[in-house]
Amino acid sequence: MTLPESQFPEVPRLIPEPFASALTVAVIGARRVRQGTGQFLALQAAAAGAQVLGVLGTRPASALLAAEYLMEFGLRPTPYTDYEEMLIELQPDVVIIASPLGSHRAWLAAALAQGAHVYCEKPLTTAAPAASEKIIRAYAAHNLVLAENCQWPYVLPAFQRLHPQVDLFTATSFRMLMTPPQRGLARWGEVLSHPLSLIQAAAPGPAQLHNIRFTESGPDAVDSRLSFLYRTLDRDLACEVMLEDLDVYPRPAEFAFDDALCRRQVREADYRMEFVDGKDGCVAQSVGDPMENCLHAFLRRVLEAQQAHTAPMEESLLRRQYLLESLLEVYRGFARN
Repeated sequence: MTLPESQFPEVPRLIPEPFASALTVAVIGARRVRQGTGQFLALQAAAAGAQVLGVLGTRPASALLAAEYLMEFGLRPTPYTDYEEMLIELQPDVVIIASPLGSHRAWLAAALAQGAHVYCEKPLTTAAPAASEKIIRAYAAHNLVLAENCQWPYVLPAFQRLHPQVDLFTATSFRMLMTPPQRGLARWGEVLSHPLSLIQAAAPGPAQLHNIRFTESGPDAVDSRLSFLYRTLDRDLACEVMLEDLDVYPRPAEFAFDDALCRRQVREADYRMEFVDGKDGCVAQSVGDPMENCLHAFLRRVLEAQQAHTAPMEESLLRRQYLLESLLEVYRGFARN
């Protein structure tokens, strides 16, 4: 059975109409350092109509550079280096956390204390599962939306158009190739949310991981592999994640269910993304920018939460954190041996 596109995350119009003009936003980590996403997320929030009021940097110079970059696009954010000052002065509805992974936990706590909804670069944290669960549940208890920047499920409509014969809810195998520059544990911490979010979209609900196996020649290896069995109540999905630093930019990425391939190709001139199946004569599919689609879906959830005065906890986020942390723990043991 081919699933209708309504089963997948909502894909906004390719040229979005502003809808979030009632929201104010502050961005932590808006300067593009170590291939950060902060500047793009700030512009994408503004494209939705939100007011980007401030950006936080680690030093006055970096905060000013971030603000000046956004000013080139018509934004007028105030640069800050003190997060308490920024949050108290601006009282933003939304905080976008685009800083390096090691800082996420502190920013999540600060935004929660201020009562802000949060869109966080993946992963939320790599803390112990109980600590992550406490954070996620605290946001829901305060009627605040907490979301992770996992854009790959927003590619699934393109995948379905490329492979209408594939039923994702009965697929038996999944594989994904990504090409991050990091090495070792940092590399896996940075990318695992992506394949896990795709797997969850195709096999929703509670799951356990079995037969987890990492392979690489050493902690500085260019390539690394992970395989595991993803088991839900009624289904087994054989999964493989391949990481390889190909030193190519824009960085290649692709995924496949039951060997039906969906490969990202990026036009370097304007960074427009399209998705193909790798075959000659294939008609490229576009869904706009998946990261922008993911952020805009979050902003819509925030507007809904403000109107309803409630923000249900995202169960898939909680489950993904447990799965990610269990995989990282296995990798730590693998790296020690």
